[in-house]
Amino acid sequence: MDFDTALEHVGEFGRHQTRIYFIVSLISVPLCSQMLIVVFIGAVPEWKCHSPNGDILHCNSSHPRCCDKDGSICPGAEFTTGMSEISSIATEWDLACGNRYKTELTQSIYVFGYMFGVLIFGILSDKYGRRRPWLFAYIVGGILTVMSGFVQTYEEFITLRFAMGLLSGGGGLISYVLSSESIGPSYRGSAGTWQQGFYAFGYVVLTLEAYFIRDWRTLTFFSILPSFVVLFIFKTIPESPRWLASQGKIKEAEHILRKIGKENGSHNNEVIFLKVDSRTEGKTSQHGALDLFTHRSVCPVTGIMMLLWCVNSMGYYGLALNVKNLGGSLYINFVLASLIELPSFAVTQFFLSWLGRRKTLFCFLLGASLSCFLCMFLQSHSGENTAAISMTALAGRFCISASFAVLYVYSAELFPTVVRNAGMGISSLSARVGGMVAPFIVLLGDQNILLPMLVFALTALLAAMAGLKLHETQGRPLPETFEDLDGNHPRKVHVKSNDDP
Repeated sequence: MDFDTALEHVGEFGRHQTRIYFIVSLISVPLCSQMLIVVFIGAVPEWKCHSPNGDILHCNSSHPRCCDKDGSICPGAEFTTGMSEISSIATEWDLACGNRYKTELTQSIYVFGYMFGVLIFGILSDKYGRRRPWLFAYIVGGILTVMSGFVQTYEEFITLRFAMGLLSGGGGLISYVLSSESIGPSYRGSAGTWQQGFYAFGYVVLTLEAYFIRDWRTLTFFSILPSFVVLFIFKTIPESPRWLASQGKIKEAEHILRKIGKENGSHNNEVIFLKVDSRTEGKTSQHGALDLFTHRSVCPVTGIMMLLWCVNSMGYYGLALNVKNLGGSLYINFVLASLIELPSFAVTQFFLSWLGRRKTLFCFLLGASLSCFLCMFLQSHSGENTAAISMTALAGRFCISASFAVLYVYSAELFPTVVRNAGMGISSLSARVGGMVAPFIVLLGDQNILLPMLVFALTALLAAMAGLKLHETQGRPLPETFEDLDGNHPRKVHVKSNDDP
């Protein structure tokens, strides 16, 4: 039997899959939340400058009396907050005035490392399995995060941020694949959609930690501490049987499937014998990232997915820049920006079951495009209704968050097992490029306030149209090889006529 049929026999989403799904997803939260921890550890509170006249100036910008001509902060500056003392990399290394860009640079460097991480670990886990690279990413990533809380210089900090991003990107990618490859097709879409909710949950937890822990070094330590739980549960996480089967290690895959059936309490006593492909039996995969661009079946999928991921990331982070300008408490704003993603996942799950992957992706991208166009229209009327502008921007964020959830599910189902992690890595690499471009698009608003929303609207519309070129995967078995991709999604259907021999 093929692998998906075997999963139907042992249980598509029983106790075993539930255990692996929640353990792997929850362990990924602490390291992945480091993506946005700079919002808190890099906060620049107000500071006091003492003038020669004896008065005190409260500063939060590059006012001439707050900053010297060389861009440095005023001598004897004292950082303050409205609630309590706060320690951040900005207060410790005077990252204000002309050095304020350095706080944002730490985030760019982290994303830069993340970009390489998803690519490198995608290739490694396709070649050496999911389990060992996954353990390496979370243990070493956790150690480096702890080290970043003890460094004494800004240069040491950004070096570790790059390494943390690399390991976070690789670990997050493998976590998704490891937790989803043993789930049957009936539940794979829902599980993939809701897994994105773990990240939103992680950001909420991070906000609570930051609210009570105002010292950046202590916050860094406690935020990553739960990651080390992986040391105690690693032996309970088996290798992906789907990956084993794709490498020709059939006996090992069958053994794990039988253990899954036993843990799930399956009453099906039929002995599992996986379908053996003589081309892969006893051999390791010789496929790699290059095949994504050279094989005729997967090359179009790769190109479209790169576009989709880039546009989604660009719109997601670009629209997030508008949402954070709500005013009020930083902590409340951050929680709201995280929580708004949760209802989008619930809606996504319904649409995936109702319309399938391709149409759902099209609807959400089209919705994001229309929201941005409407927001641009409201802005063109001198921003008279700020509430309506905010609502349309949030609607765009809602749709982009939902389309991102669809992309994770859709990508994992489109790429064959032999290059699935490499395909997800290339896709995520494209997303990082979009995330780095987003701030520059927002800067276009300095010249014309309508330009950012126009770019987001047009690119989302382009991505929506491009996604229609992909194949529907709902209810179909995951392709194991390139040949399976051809078989599941034939390019052309030839209708035999009476003149044919």
